[in-house]
Parts: sequence; C-alpha cells; structure tokens
Amino acid sequence: MTLKDIQQSKLLDELLNIGGSDEYPSTFGRKPHIERYKELANKFANYPVEMGAMQETIKTWIAAVQEKTKEINSIDDIKEREKEFNKLFEDDPIIFLNRHDASHTKKVMEKALEIIKCFRNIRFSCYEIYFLLCAIVVHDIGNIYGRTGHEKKIAEILNSECASIIPDSIERRVISRIAGVHGGKIYGSSDTISVLNETYTVNGFDIKEQLLAAILRFADELADDASRANYDAMDSGIIGEASEIYHVYSEKLHTVSLRQNKVTNAFEVFLAYQFDASIAKKLYGKAGQKRYLIDEIYARTIKMERERRYCIRYLRPYCSLERINVQIVITKDVFDEEKISYTLEEKGYPIIPFSSIKDARNDILSGEELAAKLEGVRV
Repeated sequence: MTLKDIQQSKLLDELLNIGGSDEYPSTFGRKPHIERYKELANKFANYPVEMGAMQETIKTWIAAVQEKTKEINSIDDIKEREKEFNKLFEDDPIIFLNRHDASHTKKVMEKALEIIKCFRNIRFSCYEIYFLLCAIVVHDIGNIYGRTGHEKKIAEILNSECASIIPDSIERRVISRIAGVHGGKIYGSSDTISVLNETYTVNGFDIKEQLLAAILRFADELADDASRANYDAMDSGIIGEASEIYHVYSEKLHTVSLRQNKVTNAFEVFLAYQFDASIAKKLYGKAGQKRYLIDEIYARTIKMERERRYCIRYLRPYCSLERINVQIVITKDVFDEEKISYTLEEKGYPIIPFSSIKDARNDILSGEELAAKLEGVRV
C-alpha cells in the first residue's frame, strides 16, 4: 500500500480492500481479515458503553452514600444529622458519558485517516491497517465497566467475547495493546505508548505498534467535536448536572481539522468553537464544582496540546504536526460577537507545559472575567 493509495481513499476501512494476498498473512482456511474486522465492528456497533458506565457510577455512589449514612447516624444532634443528610444529596454524581458508540468510532477512523494523509513517507501493509481499525473499534469498550481503568478491560472483553470473531490469540493481544494505551496509566506512568514495541512481528509481518497507537491516541483526541454530543438526551433534559458540560463542550466544537502551513509546510490543528453569550455566562457542574464553558475549553485544549507533544514523538519521522490554533466566537446578537483566539505550541527553551491558559496568552479572559465582561461589568 502506497501513500497515493492512502491519499485517494475517503474512508480508512477502504484500505483493507487495496492489497492482495501478500498484504495479509495466511489464515489457513479461517475467515479473511476483512471479515474479522467487519464482524468485530458489527459486534460493538451498539455496545451499551454509556449505559454500563452510568450504572457503575450509580453503584459507586450508592456504596458511598451507604458508608456516609453510617457516619451521619452516629451524630447525636438531630439538626446536625439532618443538615449532613441534606448535604449528602446536594451534588449530582452520576456521569452520563458523551457518545462512545459507532458514531464515535467512525469519527476516530476519519481523524486517523486525516493524520495518515499528512505523512510524507510511510509504507503500511493492509495487515497493519487491519490492526489499527480493530483497535479503534474496541478502544472504548472497557467503559462499560466504568470510566476508571477502562483501557485495561479491552483484552478481557476481546478474549471472552470475540475469540470466534478473531480466532488468533496473538492478533487479539496486539489489538488490545494498541487500543489499551490511548489513555490511563501503565505501571503507574502516563507514558503508555513507550511500553509497546517500535516494531513487532506478527505472523511474518512487521507491525509498527507505537506508531499505530499514536495515530489512534491523537485521532481520539481530535474526535471530540459536535458529533459526540448526545442531542436526544440533551433535548430531553435527562443529562444531569455532573455530565452536562461534557456534552455542551462537544456541541460547541463545530470544526476540527488539520491544515498545512503554506510557509513551513508543517501541519497544524485548527479548532473552532461558537456559542451564545448566555452559554458563556452559565456555570456548569463538573466533579462537584462549578465551571464556565470557556474554562473547560482552555483546559481541554491544553490537554490536547499535551497529547500532541506526546504523540508527535512517534509521528514526527513521518509527519510534522506542530501547533494547535484555537478560535472561539461568543455571539451577542447577529452582528456583535466576542472573539478569543490563541495558539498552543512549543516556544523558546523547553519548560513544563502550560499550567494555565494564561501561559499561552496572558491577556486572555478567564470564564469569570468573560462572564463579567458580557454583563457589562468592568474587569
């Protein structure tokens, strides 16, 4: 498979059909790899990830309430006891995740292909694309058992539920490894991709484990746009306070693209958000605290920059993805708007990455400052 083949493809899974028999190892009479991928994708197309994750948060919350109730019941003063009971139910602890279904998988595949199309030189076998596609399909399935440590559940689910779909245990292991380093920690370290092999030989083919994992990981980071918000749940008003900001964030991120700088020829991430002033002035619940959407955007784009710096270690031999450009438009009426823009990139002598958005641009407004400005209060 050549870069020309990749550039001409509109969908990542189209690449599976390009190669002949020499692009895949022998299956010894078992189902072809294209069929394995399709069956795996179909298996998890409607996997109840969000529902499972929510049930786990409910179980955790109930256990915490039961434990706290024991402590409260030991308080002698009735008024104090009543006060503590009321505090117990003040916060909404139930997390309703934004989309982790087939639509999110499709978006990650779209972004993975977009990243690969930025490559200057590379040669992939169809077998490697098969591993990348399968890893994308399963990268979030562990959330069904809860958000914490979900990436470590992938191998368990693959081995228990997918042995007939992917009969090769080595393939299941490699898929789990590539998918399992898209977040979290391994051996206590967030540097998860480094535990993989630069190249790993599987059934006679060299698989670029670290590169495939970096593509998946950054594609997942780029796939948090408006397609990920659960609009049915938002319109029905069933998303609780603890989860609302995640869906609103995705809803307001209307553009995520990779663009080539005409001067340097390097590629850059472009993010564009737009929302009404009433949204900018609203506080949303998050982890038991209140937060403005603009502050969530600052935090999330800084996280994306951290992921860019991390993943570029493995992508840089093939492409240059050098900065993130952010554009935020807050509309007041048809012709009146507040614009905020900033660039996240490495500058000067290397220091600890941004501790706050002020490190990127010191005159940028915080959520509180922006809300005050929109209200006409001097800041």
